Amino acid sequence: MNLNRRNIYSSLWAFVSLNYLYADLVGLMDVNLLTQYQTGVVNGVEITPAFLTLAAAYMQIPLANVFLPHVVRNARLLRRIQIISGTIATLAQGATLFVGTPAPYYVLFSMIEMAVTSYIVVSVARWNLASGSKTPMVSV
Repeated sequence: MNLNRRNIYSSLWAFVSLNYLYADLVGLMDVNLLTQYQTGVVNGVEITPAFLTLAAAYMQIPLANVFLPHVVRNARLLRRIQIISGTIATLAQGATLFVGTPAPYYVLFSMIEMAVTSYIVVSVARWNLASGSKTPMVSV
């Protein structure tokens, strides 16, 4: 079956975004984390307005990549965006595993998120742009 590669990347970013959101939701159900959120310090990190603004800005990367594959027509530019975004997302999520002692559910979410964003980077790096197609296809 041939599927549009742009739709696949968009779907993968939507999947990752939902995992980020649900990981945060599950964290709020964790009584140990919830009490830390109530104090404003989580695993030694102070949750300030500046921190929240930075977190909100970071989340624009996966959220924007849900629609960017549909609006960025230049395949080379889209390729660069996907590689940079996927690399940043993978490294940032990996770094969070070294803040405090992550709960098993958080490690599970992180492994899934990093696997998907790593897959995006590797897949798009292998994307053959020489085909000249505006909407490259991939076989699944």
